[in-house]
Amino acid sequence: MTPVLHELRGRDDRLRFSPFCWRARLALAHKGLAAELVPMLFTDKSPIDFCDSTTVPVLKDAHGVAMDSYDIFKHLDAHYPDSGDGLLIGDAHAEARLNFVKVYTEQVMAVGFFRLVALDLLAAIHPDDREYFRTSREARFGMPFEEFNNVEAARGILDSAFKPLRGLLANQPFMDGDAPAAADYLVFGFFIWAHIVSDTSPFGETEDAGDPLVQWRERMMDLFDGMARKAPRASEIPQ
Repeated sequence: MTPVLHELRGRDDRLRFSPFCWRARLALAHKGLAAELVPMLFTDKSPIDFCDSTTVPVLKDAHGVAMDSYDIFKHLDAHYPDSGDGLLIGDAHAEARLNFVKVYTEQVMAVGFFRLVALDLLAAIHPDDREYFRTSREARFGMPFEEFNNVEAARGILDSAFKPLRGLLANQPFMDGDAPAAADYLVFGFFIWAHIVSDTSPFGETEDAGDPLVQWRERMMDLFDGMARKAPRASEIPQ
């Protein structure tokens, strides 16, 4: 069967911005697998009522169901080890190191990206989801979106968070070395999330073309025939 990837949609069906779903999309492309993409709202879980998850991405294929982007990486490596560009993760040592990248992106970088684009993200979300999203996230932040969205503070967080990434990329083209793999997709999910929902750059008003991280982002945008670069952006779709 053709793999089926359940993912989040925005106010327009073409807006697919979830960083976690993008991780799964990139992993499928890495394996050379075409998938049917099934959209879902935050407030309508019925498309994934066949499994125990209440969040996306969810991947269903001939080998079973994988929930969460990281589990999708492992599922694809287990069942399609030699497909496309090969393994996403590698051996147990590589997986242990990758766990650090996952935690770092989700606990250090994510808040900076969220503060950068919070209001643009809210506008990109489907109208049926906005009340739920605002209420649930404001409870988590402890403040209204209008206060949480602070570009200057966000760039301060991100500039610090980006330092080890820049140090790594000064010596190699991708997080995983000479070619992209799981670590790159874990990190890039947040970059493409911000790119789709907002025109605000995480790097500042003027981007430095010599910045190793900017150069890496551009390489990632061009992967798989420019899959990420071709993704529709909220600013391109009328309200």
